[in-house]
Amino acid sequence: MPPRAVSLLMVNLDRFKLINDLCGPATGDFLIDIVHERCRRVLRRSHVIHLGADEFACFLPEDRPGAASGITASEIPAERLAAQLLEAIGEPVSLGRHMVHLTASIGIATDHAGTIPAEELLRGASIALTHAKDAGGDCARRFSPEMFASLAERASLEEDLRGGLLRGELVPYYQPIVALASRRVVRFEALVRWRHPQRGLLAPDSFLPIAEDVGLNDDLLYAMFRQSCRDAHEWGGGTGLALNMSPWQVCEPHIASRLLRIVFASGLRPDRLTVEITENAVMHDVAAAQATVAALREAGIKVALDDFGSGYASLSRMCKIPLDMIKIDRTLVQSLDSDAGRKLVKVVVDLGQSLAMPVTAEGIETEQQARYLADLGCTFGQGYLFGRPAPADETAALLAGGLTVPLAC
Repeated sequence: MPPRAVSLLMVNLDRFKLINDLCGPATGDFLIDIVHERCRRVLRRSHVIHLGADEFACFLPEDRPGAASGITASEIPAERLAAQLLEAIGEPVSLGRHMVHLTASIGIATDHAGTIPAEELLRGASIALTHAKDAGGDCARRFSPEMFASLAERASLEEDLRGGLLRGELVPYYQPIVALASRRVVRFEALVRWRHPQRGLLAPDSFLPIAEDVGLNDDLLYAMFRQSCRDAHEWGGGTGLALNMSPWQVCEPHIASRLLRIVFASGLRPDRLTVEITENAVMHDVAAAQATVAALREAGIKVALDDFGSGYASLSRMCKIPLDMIKIDRTLVQSLDSDAGRKLVKVVVDLGQSLAMPVTAEGIETEQQARYLADLGCTFGQGYLFGRPAPADETAALLAGGLTVPLAC
């Protein structure tokens, strides 16, 4: 009997850890059983194996004539079935008063001749799955040989990142935040950049996902806090500093005490520091986020809710976290050219005013946007209109030359 062509689909649920943490392991197991059944329903004549945690392997044998000789017979069904799997997994699941909408990432690898060892097929599907995850999830990607080069590139960057942290190559760049009424710079947000010795200056989207995957997030956070707090202390005066924490870091026990030790060692007054957290921190673990935020605020550090309007946190959850200010997500600012966008931004500004919280709009690129936001009562603004992120020496020069950003002509 001639070898049979076969496709392997690796299915991994997106952000399942967050759901598991929020709802508990029993609910997580219940959802895994539902997904398993949905995969079996779509792939009636195929093998569906639960590999563990939130991952499944689906084998699609191809019996039709010509399957072993060309792409048409074996690839099209696999990709069509992957789309059907994503649709089936995405059907809402009722959990009492709540509805859960799951998404998944799928990696596809096909053996046209039926001669590739199982380990190699599995490796190809796993690599393709990684690319699906990197694309944002809720999609399928097919393995191609070019992905090996991409994987090697990522491995090289990962190794460089570990050394780069030790060598001090990852540094803060500072973007001004201004009072919209006066255009006076009130603080700078520290944004990480990597001065790679061979690749040049790298933006965070090229290395932050790697840092998260390999567990370097906390090391990077501490390095940023140390350097930016030292820089801000050297600025003198009352110009503030803003830094970001990831949702997972906000919920880590004892992280507040470690950050406070760094701040006090730098000599920077805590009341000059603002820590920005996102709505996802509230969703992940309210109690843990409360403890971290309370410890920071007790020391005099302000806490801002970043990217407001881009997440899923309910107002009732947000009210459980004591906050000092709100930052409007740049996507809302970019929607100001539409009537619906203007109404949404007004709602957020009105909400901030009703809670006695100053509102910062980020992503401002035009004078028209800045003036409209100022007229609404938005307190602060940030974006390319007022300045791009700059290294510490340029920021110090800006501070020496004056703290007012002129109106655009």
